[in-house]
Amino acid sequence: MRGLSSYKEDQMTSIDKLTPDQLTIEEKAALLEGHDSWNSNAVPRLGIPKLFLTDGPHGLRKVREATGGFGVSDNEHSTAFPTSATLASSWEPELAFRMGEAIAEECIEAKVDVLLAPGINIKRSPLCGRNFEYFSEDPRVSGKFGSAFVRGVQSNGIGCSVKHYAANSNENYRFIGDSVVDERALREIYLRAFETVVREAKPYTVMCSYNRLNGTFASQNKRLLTDILREEWGFDGVVMTDWGATSDRIEGVLAGCDLDMPGDVWHNRQSIIEGARSGKLPLPTLDKSVHRMIRLTARCSAKGTTGRLDPERNAALSCEIAKRSAVLLKNDGTLPLNGGEKLLVVGEMFEKMRYQGAGSSLINPPKVITPKDAFDRRGISYSYEKGFRCFYTERDSSLEQAALNAAADADTILFFGGLNDFEESEGFDREHMRMGDNQTRLLQDLIATGKKIVVVLFAGAPVELPFLDGLAALLDMYLPGMYGGEAAAALLYGEENPSGKLAESWPARAEDSSCHADYNRGPVSRYYESLYVGYRYYDKAQTNLLFPFGFGLSYTSFRYDELAVADGNGKLTIEFNLTNAGDRDGSEVVQLYVRNNQSTVFKAEKELMAFAKVFLRPGETRRVSVQFDRSELSYWNVNLHRWVLENGRYEISVAASSADIRLTAPLLIDNGENVPTPYSDSVAAAYATPPPSIPDCFPELVGYPIQEQQTKGPLTLESSLLEFRRSWMGRILYAAVMNTVQKDYRKALRMPDSLERDTRLKNSHFVVRLMPSNSIRSMCMSSSGKFTYRTALGLVELANGRMLKGLKILLSKDKPIPLPSEPHGGPVS
Repeated sequence: MRGLSSYKEDQMTSIDKLTPDQLTIEEKAALLEGHDSWNSNAVPRLGIPKLFLTDGPHGLRKVREATGGFGVSDNEHSTAFPTSATLASSWEPELAFRMGEAIAEECIEAKVDVLLAPGINIKRSPLCGRNFEYFSEDPRVSGKFGSAFVRGVQSNGIGCSVKHYAANSNENYRFIGDSVVDERALREIYLRAFETVVREAKPYTVMCSYNRLNGTFASQNKRLLTDILREEWGFDGVVMTDWGATSDRIEGVLAGCDLDMPGDVWHNRQSIIEGARSGKLPLPTLDKSVHRMIRLTARCSAKGTTGRLDPERNAALSCEIAKRSAVLLKNDGTLPLNGGEKLLVVGEMFEKMRYQGAGSSLINPPKVITPKDAFDRRGISYSYEKGFRCFYTERDSSLEQAALNAAADADTILFFGGLNDFEESEGFDREHMRMGDNQTRLLQDLIATGKKIVVVLFAGAPVELPFLDGLAALLDMYLPGMYGGEAAAALLYGEENPSGKLAESWPARAEDSSCHADYNRGPVSRYYESLYVGYRYYDKAQTNLLFPFGFGLSYTSFRYDELAVADGNGKLTIEFNLTNAGDRDGSEVVQLYVRNNQSTVFKAEKELMAFAKVFLRPGETRRVSVQFDRSELSYWNVNLHRWVLENGRYEISVAASSADIRLTAPLLIDNGENVPTPYSDSVAAAYATPPPSIPDCFPELVGYPIQEQQTKGPLTLESSLLEFRRSWMGRILYAAVMNTVQKDYRKALRMPDSLERDTRLKNSHFVVRLMPSNSIRSMCMSSSGKFTYRTALGLVELANGRMLKGLKILLSKDKPIPLPSEPHGGPVS
């Protein structure tokens, strides 16, 4: 940890000595609730300061003015780093550590205590609108990057909140959805990254997700929050809700959820106070949460001192990460460019680069270096045509024709394109994997000219590529942060050698993905594919992919040989020679897979166990060593409810991607266990290969009958705003809410063309798209007291036609609850 001031150390010590019995019940209730959208409550009488909590994970997003949990359109300037999807493509967790350190320095300067990051949810489907915020489809990759990021941030005394716990894999139904997941898939896929981060990095906090998991809201799921997270993994920090994720506040505290954010909900605080007095919420249980909040405050009070922040150094780090994360997906030798080409540049993203994804993580940087900026700095000679407008998907015939006319005089055409923030964003999921018709049709017409076409792609997730065969090269920048244009130029002209590889599989279309049969079909989300997620599915289903997991090209080539495997002390050590066989400096991402044994328990064909990125000069050979615990070969036995290492014959595979195995060696496990299969014949048969649709035995696999959530009948607090349009009064409510949230969007549209306008337009559009899927309860819980629980109850009654009852509720008054700063009686324990 960097230098601490003596004042901070003294403050930490004094706070750390406090005990819950020194607080009144009212103070305890306040301490477990947020205030003013982004703060915790202070307890001035005891010197407990408030904490400021705000968004990451790709930089510090601090609002200029608190306007509720979804007030994200106006943010202070900070470094916009590449997104997590980009960062993971580097396969270098050390970069995540350095990025975390840098963001923490900005948190200290901005007086922020807890960064709401990292997001480590698994990429179950390429259609999830928030995939750019997550690392990978593989839990080991996500766990290693999440751990490194947390250690980097917390090395400066800033707390992290690891999110979204758990099984939060879509946006359309995230407020009202129920993720139905079998126990084994939950353990092996969806919880594994969280377990890694908790055990390795010891985060200060964990954030629970909005959704239900197997029928129970994550915010009040005792199995998740206490049995697994605390008792099994040893987590000793604070569990907080996502903004507005509280359902029943007492049930939440009983389950192990400490901090209700963004808070200021009269009903929730009153519930705690009354529950503590009546015995419904036992004081020892309440005091555990209070103790954890006191400890979090003490930890955050010991953060590093200011004065180390160097914004330009952080921006340069952002650029370095972008260079080392970009993935070269195709190249016929056209790249790197030599500067002698007669170059035509097409695509408005050349000058309006998409550098991050929209939503709560979108950073407002002080400046952006676009590809156009970087080209002009280098004095590169090119002609330029927009070809399309990047905030739209409609075709513009005049722009297209101008690009086609200009193509006649070019040798090489550089096309800058991808997804815009109205196609891919937090708050809603993609309906398909296609790029805008304005880009796809133009690319096909440009290819028909016979010129060399190089595409530079900006997107947070895979897209369909019907034009791939006609391209000379494809460079995927993902979402590369504020200096992404400089990174793109350096890679295109060979100043840097591409070394990123995909941390997710790239199917040709969404219909080829493992969960397509039941992805976003309704509030109940059946994870019927079980553990067959990502390459675990595509391998065994023998799916034809555009690009496999772990794939990426280079301007040089690498040779693998002389594999050796050593087994001892519970660890497997794999060594081999790696040689740079080309004429350029380069880095290779080496991946270690283990092919599973054949048994009566269904398994993926192989699984990633370890990885490393190795830099080599031309002709250089290095002996590479990677290691993993033998216990990592275990599967989760749902009868024994524990990990089981099966005896059998496995195979070590050293690979350049999941589809490019370079070296193999047999591995015999004979000191494990032989236990009966936990599966019936029907389940074993259905899952011997990945199921293409929901098997009849899926309820048996998860262990209970599955019922659809009701979307008809009376409206409730759990109904989405969109559902309220079923009634006359509900339509009035819907219109009033949407008119309110659209004000920021309309205001952004009126701003002069600028980076600030683009950022505010993206963020306000995110809220407009998100709001219809929000539940009335979550709207109340996320409003920081502006939309009260009583108002929510009254509006539900009005929308159901019970006018008198609704009006009576709306006209009644809440009892005031004293804040901790107000005088009150002595401590109650």
